[in-house]
Amino acid sequence: MDRNRKNVIFLLVAAALLIDMMMYTLVIPILPAYATTLGADEMMIGVIFGAFSIALLLFSIPFGALSDRVGRRPLLVAGMFLLALTNLVFVISDNLYLLIVARVIQGISGAATWSAGLALIADTFDASERGSKLGMAMAIMSAGTLSGPVVGGIVYDLLGYRMTFVLPSVLTILLGCMFYLIHVPPKSQGEKGSYAKLLKKAPVVFAVCSIATIVGALTFGLLEPFMPLYLFEKFSATPTLIGLAFGAMSLLNMVAAPVVGNLYDRFGGRGLLASGLVLSGLIIALTMLMPSMELTILAFAIVGVTMSMALTPMLPLLTDLFGGPEGSSQGFLYGIYNTLFSIGLTIGPFLGGALVVKFSLPITIFGQAVLLALTGILVFLIIGDRKARAPKAPQ
Repeated sequence: MDRNRKNVIFLLVAAALLIDMMMYTLVIPILPAYATTLGADEMMIGVIFGAFSIALLLFSIPFGALSDRVGRRPLLVAGMFLLALTNLVFVISDNLYLLIVARVIQGISGAATWSAGLALIADTFDASERGSKLGMAMAIMSAGTLSGPVVGGIVYDLLGYRMTFVLPSVLTILLGCMFYLIHVPPKSQGEKGSYAKLLKKAPVVFAVCSIATIVGALTFGLLEPFMPLYLFEKFSATPTLIGLAFGAMSLLNMVAAPVVGNLYDRFGGRGLLASGLVLSGLIIALTMLMPSMELTILAFAIVGVTMSMALTPMLPLLTDLFGGPEGSSQGFLYGIYNTLFSIGLTIGPFLGGALVVKFSLPITIFGQAVLLALTGILVFLIIGDRKARAPKAPQ
């Protein structure tokens, strides 16, 4: 495949990931207030938001595997059209059940787009630049996450609730049509049962990769719901300062992702993953000891870098170790990654809530810091150099 076609494919996938993540966070400043006008209480708002995660958990692996069988393009086309359908349901929603339906469809759309899109990038670029391209893709996803609430709030204030969802629908339909028209080389289909065979090549390594992904996501699942109240109580931090702390973490995570991807291409993943996990544990522990809000914001920014080190290399590493012949199983692998990450994000608030009530937030964060450090040590001991692929499965 020539370089221009590769770049076009990357730009289209990047645009799809960007708008998908924008729509994921665009609803943050809009949906709770709108749901309240329809009679929602706090529990129902939680159900509406949680419906996305449940759908993502259920569909990521099946859609990733399906993209290995039928190709990436059909899943990306479906993902974009489903996202347009999501917006349409948001527009016509006049009761809470339709809002839940919209979030379920949005989760299904995300499962298709993320699994097939990241796999298509891995298909398109060889091992010498795959890490940097996947790092750039993750940076673009972070940009979508950051910009979604801002764009959503501005459009809502200027044009109202319905137009906030109509405009993105036009973009997603256009992207879906472009994916339909572009030529994507067909992938070789994995043999029946090949997924199990691939994972059996190095089951311990795969288990450690899974643990590292869940533990990394669990960190965000703990910080995001509980740190704002802690910062308010300790420093009387305003919403602006709290937003600045999390914004600094997200911004540095976005900036670091392509750099980490390049480092992976040059040096492999074990050192990056292990050091990122250990350093993340150290820094989040230090956030509990900071004497000022300014130093806390600095610590959050550093966490953005270290968590990028802990998570960005996992995507190309999974491909290098378990991607199968000619990358025939990458959709399945990235579906697994999405599922594992969603598990960490989902259990974080529930587990964290129970621990904070029983102990305290500092003790909970210290415990997570230890877990991160132990996971980093485990990664360093178990995962070898990425160029040393998992051993062949016995015939």
